[in-house]
Amino acid sequence: MLVELGAIDTDGMEPSGAWPSTLSRPRVLAIGSMRQPLHAHDRSLADALERHVELMRVDVHAPVRESLAAFRAASCAVRGGDAELVHLLDARFAVAGMMIQRHLRVPVSVTVSSLDTQPKRPWSKLALRAVAYLDHAFASDEVAAREVRLRAPHVPLSVVLPAATVLPWPSKRHLAAVTRALRGVRPGRLVLAMPWPDNRNDLRWFRDFVQPQLHGAPLCLLMGVPSRREARLLLGATGALPDFRILTGRIDADAISAMSRYVDAFVAPSRVGAAAASATSELAIALSCAGVPVVTNIVEDAFALAHEQSAFLVDPGDERGFVQTLNDVLALPAIQRQALGAEFARFTLARWSWEAPAAVYADRFAALVGRPQIPAQLRAA
Repeated sequence: MLVELGAIDTDGMEPSGAWPSTLSRPRVLAIGSMRQPLHAHDRSLADALERHVELMRVDVHAPVRESLAAFRAASCAVRGGDAELVHLLDARFAVAGMMIQRHLRVPVSVTVSSLDTQPKRPWSKLALRAVAYLDHAFASDEVAAREVRLRAPHVPLSVVLPAATVLPWPSKRHLAAVTRALRGVRPGRLVLAMPWPDNRNDLRWFRDFVQPQLHGAPLCLLMGVPSRREARLLLGATGALPDFRILTGRIDADAISAMSRYVDAFVAPSRVGAAAASATSELAIALSCAGVPVVTNIVEDAFALAHEQSAFLVDPGDERGFVQTLNDVLALPAIQRQALGAEFARFTLARWSWEAPAAVYADRFAALVGRPQIPAQLRAA
């Protein structure tokens, strides 16, 4: 049973909706935002996790303004016997987790994503320092795991591989944003959607080598662009800007769902292969659930097995193979591309479900409260 505490009466210090105490399932209070659908604190994870633990949630977003409210809600839940462990969905709340651990005497764990390790992100350095004082850390990708091992080597760490996200029905806001970005495009022109890459050389390679060799002169929709100024500086240097459209803002499942209504294929080019795969594997999983073919030359077993099942894959460094594969996809009739994308989505959702990450979380939660789970094969009939 998932009990949401989005509206907390912090004055009365009473959480809304408690559950009856049980001895077999850990009682966990989750603090942070679950509105990041492409990360390990996805709502799908909560749905899978509630079969293993008794889960309550405090939905807060700002570590500065809402840390005190989160602490008061945790204090109310712990002292009332409704929670015996606190889990932080966002590493920015690690400082608040230290306060909870010290004053309430309960185990505190945290999920760290690659976004939490970015040096330019506010609170990132302070958050990683605070993680070193918590009881357990979960890393949603190898980039985050490497930072946790470097800054907090004594903290037990569990790497939780990403899982496939069920895309929601797109909101009117995201549909309007995509429509504005593609305004004036000739009807029938092929449109590719490409995430703004972490490595700018990948974008230059796509612009200078891949795009000139594509049949049909497809338009490229760059999504997740940090700012229009940065995109114009990078793309306008060679006069290639007319073949690109820009969609600013964070890439989430809602945005991908909206773009899938307009684009013919998603493309994720990278010449460095596995070096960039850990940072983009969750995004690649979400793209492959969009019902549109995905073409990438990032080979990483975390999200792809074979091109016949999950996505079109090309070995890193096979530049001509990447161009040929993309041309083959764009040469297919529209109805065949849609059917192919639907098959990709079905396979990906079945292959990378949230059950495996939920099992990792549940096992560590049970160990932290001193109640390790008994394997199914060892339980009495």
